[in-house]
Amino acid sequence: MLTGSYRKRLDADLTRWVGEGLLSADSAGAIRHQVAAEGGFRLPALLGLFGGLLIASSVAAFVAANWEEIPRLVKLAMILGAVVAALGVAARLEGKGSPAGGDAAATCAVLLFGAGIALIGQMYHLPADWPAGALLVALGALAVALLLRSNGALAVVFVALCAWSGGRWEEGGGQFHAAFLLLYLPALWLALSARNRLVHHLAVLALGFWLAQLPGNWIELRFDYGLLAYALAVSSAYVVLGGWALDRGGPSLLTCCLPWGLLGLVLVLNVELIRILDADESKAGTAIWLNYASYAVALVLIAGFAALARERRFAWPLAAGLVLALLVPAVFWSGGVVGLPGKAFVAGLVLAIAIALVVAGVTGGVRRLTLAGSALFGVAILILLWQTIGTLLDQSLFFLAAGMILLVLAGAARRLFARLVRPAEKAL
Repeated sequence: MLTGSYRKRLDADLTRWVGEGLLSADSAGAIRHQVAAEGGFRLPALLGLFGGLLIASSVAAFVAANWEEIPRLVKLAMILGAVVAALGVAARLEGKGSPAGGDAAATCAVLLFGAGIALIGQMYHLPADWPAGALLVALGALAVALLLRSNGALAVVFVALCAWSGGRWEEGGGQFHAAFLLLYLPALWLALSARNRLVHHLAVLALGFWLAQLPGNWIELRFDYGLLAYALAVSSAYVVLGGWALDRGGPSLLTCCLPWGLLGLVLVLNVELIRILDADESKAGTAIWLNYASYAVALVLIAGFAALARERRFAWPLAAGLVLALLVPAVFWSGGVVGLPGKAFVAGLVLAIAIALVVAGVTGGVRRLTLAGSALFGVAILILLWQTIGTLLDQSLFFLAAGMILLVLAGAARRLFARLVRPAEKAL
């Protein structure tokens, strides 16, 4: 989806490139026309969708008013007829060259199918098993997404899968739910070829939701700080996958891993920093096999990303920052958190990670990395002002040393960039 800020920046760049003779006016016009065609609003399709929703609401209200007087077989026929009619409209619109209208009709059919499952259970007083109902909705939506290539149906698949897996996870007391992958992998295969960003984000979030269930029922029974190390490893893996997709031109879906991985990274690191500065909270969690497995996967992905990246000025700072992030839980488990050196070391690590993210974002032109690094740095400074490292004098010395190091790095970076730019100027 093309945002307004992107359009304005592109238009300004095209005007500047035409003025500098780097691009012809005809080529710039063709680019503007292509961008407008890709990102333009389809007003007829939207109005048709809203009109269809209003008519469907009218029918639903009429049926609800007379639901008790309608025989069961007639109710079943009405539910089945509504689903079939919606699918027929979707196929017809798709055949007439209206993919947006067909997608809306297919999504409506899936929603009618889900509502029909609930109504049938109510009519025949079936046992209350809402995870099984979610599974049926996921199966029906997956079939529609496969046959009609409906993005809306595919979005419903990921939501229903999370409901099904979450229900089974809660019923089993946090037991491993491997059956989730049986439907998630086919849905992921469909999502990789889709061009809808909502579907991409839902696919990434659904996998993250399932990964969050792997440590067991930590919400009620076994929450400990070892989960933060696991969350840090998963977040780092997400960031690496997103960075690899940007660097190597990988699947568009994987780029959605970057913002969610950065969000998890910033949140966990700030929690870890709060913990290290609190005398009662600076203690290690209970390591389980999942910690070691997630760390192994994350480190392999980081090493592969750093070794195979095309743009090393972008990849290496990002990889370094992620490795430093994975060191934070290791400091807790080493027992070094009880003293002032351990607290200062973790605080320094968090600030170094923030700087690494900013460097990677600036050199790679990835704004999300720059914003994440800046947010991590700013929040870390606020936390350090709120909870001091030792005495106020120790706090002052820490800020002084960190500021001097950053000034030295800034001077070195300025000289390095000047050397890199000078040969290009001479060549011109």
